[in-house]
Amino acid sequence: MKKQISSSQIDKEIGKLYAQLKAFREDLHRHPELSWKEFRTTEKIESLLSGNGIDAFQRPLDTGGFVDLVFKKGAPFLLFRADIDALPIQDKKKKPYSSKNAGVCHSCGHDMHTTIIAGLALAIHKLNPDLPFNLRFVFQPAEEVIPNGASKMLKAGVLKNVKHAFGLHVEPRLDFGVISLTPGWVNMQCTQVDINLSGEGGHSAYPHKCADLVWIASRIIQESYQIIYREVDILKSPTILSFTGIQAGEGHNILPSKLKISGTFRNASPEVKEHFFKKLSGLTNSITKETGAKIEIKCIEGAPPVSNDPDLIQKLQDNAQSFEGFNGIVADMKTPGGDDFGSYSQKVPSALIRFGFGKKGFTSLLHTDTFDVPPELIKTAVSFFAHQILHFE
Repeated sequence: MKKQISSSQIDKEIGKLYAQLKAFREDLHRHPELSWKEFRTTEKIESLLSGNGIDAFQRPLDTGGFVDLVFKKGAPFLLFRADIDALPIQDKKKKPYSSKNAGVCHSCGHDMHTTIIAGLALAIHKLNPDLPFNLRFVFQPAEEVIPNGASKMLKAGVLKNVKHAFGLHVEPRLDFGVISLTPGWVNMQCTQVDINLSGEGGHSAYPHKCADLVWIASRIIQESYQIIYREVDILKSPTILSFTGIQAGEGHNILPSKLKISGTFRNASPEVKEHFFKKLSGLTNSITKETGAKIEIKCIEGAPPVSNDPDLIQKLQDNAQSFEGFNGIVADMKTPGGDDFGSYSQKVPSALIRFGFGKKGFTSLLHTDTFDVPPELIKTAVSFFAHQILHFE
């Protein structure tokens, strides 16, 4: 029975796999691939699994895929998801495994996520426990872009007969071995916003004869911020609006006839999001009536906020009390960053777990050009998940 597999047996099996997993992770880091282009990455994942006796890797999309370990026919699945894509960032580390692909780097740790979930599949396969449920290991493409890979994987059916879903993220803000098990929302939803303005342009000496789109843009920006910071209690409903660019004409003496404002809106509450965009629409309609300028709002929604099921988190916390491979639990770690694991958590009770790796020599934050993760985290994370699986009721 599963209870008969001890922690020392788990660690012994992971120890046997460690050199192979470390080399696998370094290979992924050396050859990162952008969203929807993870062809080599997918081949490497399938090769690692099949080379260790796990066949039937399924590819519902062009990149990424999943594999099932069936222990009891007809029983529900626990799903473990890794994201596999890299970012358009130049790697500036001086390491043997630094990126060889110019302008592309695994600076969000997805190479480590992939290694951990693949390693978990291998460890459980080798241990061959008697489980009352089945396991699905998902290697998902395109987490870093909007629209994202989660929605397409879900449409492809990866949640079929899934009872619980688990995700993970490496976290430099936590000390090595500290694990975040936080109930409730842990990641915000990110919506890309473009506001396109058009109207009569002209000479900068005669703004009264033009639409003056730059002035209108400044009004939209200022009054949009007021909607958030004067009408929303951001302590109860965390919300962040950031305008990140204005694209218009280049002449100092020319008022443009077209202008675009770009930014992001991040929220943990659907009600606040609905309120903001309703008010923004009212604001732009009012300005259009006043100035005659045409204003069009375009939004591309990211995945929903990631929400950790409180009961599932409590179960993980209880099971973790007998796990010796970590340095503590934090239960209040949230981030305004988005993660398309929110699409999974919207459908089934889920948990996204953060694994701290802060230690000397590994201090760069996510999405930076020197980002790196110590390889020892592979052991910690695989052992944690294996321990949870073997004690999951």
